[in-house]
Amino acid sequence: MIDEKSKNTKSRSVLSSLVFAIVLMMFPVASGVIVAMNDMDAIQGYWLQGVFMMLSISVPAIFMWITNMKPVQIGFVRVEKGSAEAVLYCLPAIAAKIGFLFCGMNRDIHTIVALAFLAIAIGLSEELYFRGIILSKLRTCFTIKQTIILSSVFFAAVHASQAFSGAGIFMVALTMINALLFGIVASEIVMLTKSIVAVIIWHTSYDFINWIALAQGTTEIVLVIIQSVIMITYAIYLWTELPDKQDCPL
Repeated sequence: MIDEKSKNTKSRSVLSSLVFAIVLMMFPVASGVIVAMNDMDAIQGYWLQGVFMMLSISVPAIFMWITNMKPVQIGFVRVEKGSAEAVLYCLPAIAAKIGFLFCGMNRDIHTIVALAFLAIAIGLSEELYFRGIILSKLRTCFTIKQTIILSSVFFAAVHASQAFSGAGIFMVALTMINALLFGIVASEIVMLTKSIVAVIIWHTSYDFINWIALAQGTTEIVLVIIQSVIMITYAIYLWTELPDKQDCPL
């Protein structure tokens, strides 16, 4: 009887997490369709997509209001004392992307401002959904490592929405793999620090650097390989730092 109840609770947790992931995916898909149908230029598209991602925050905000969930429950707190050292102050995550800045940057002020707004909107919304609501819901009935993997799979799946923006199959697949790795590292950091503040900042800067950097061709490929090696190594290290006690709450 207890096992059946536990199984049902886990199923509901996964289903509700999937619903949140699908809801979030609807916003970039909708904005992408509007941009394409109205033949908007790049800068107009950035602003519209940013507005839609900001609007997506209203869904978890309403959910938190209805369920009386407090911001502290989803990680809007300072990092736990001593945990910054455990995650190496997130320096590997920063190092993985910093090389792109040495290959030149887009200097058009209008583009930079629009991309900065979009990066902030995506950083806030995606972290609120995935490392906030979804991570906390899954953790109520799964072990820490199971929670990290499940939430990261959902995170990667959402990035398949790029297919609706006209991206090729290869780029969509590459984006999903990169998102899976990013999701694992971000979730590990949240689990170790008990805060999503650091990953919001990291996510925002990660996307912003990715968009304004001018690295192309062989240089870009080399930088992506270096980035991947650093991220994989960092993910493995953080995995070993996770608590030994992995008991499922149920």
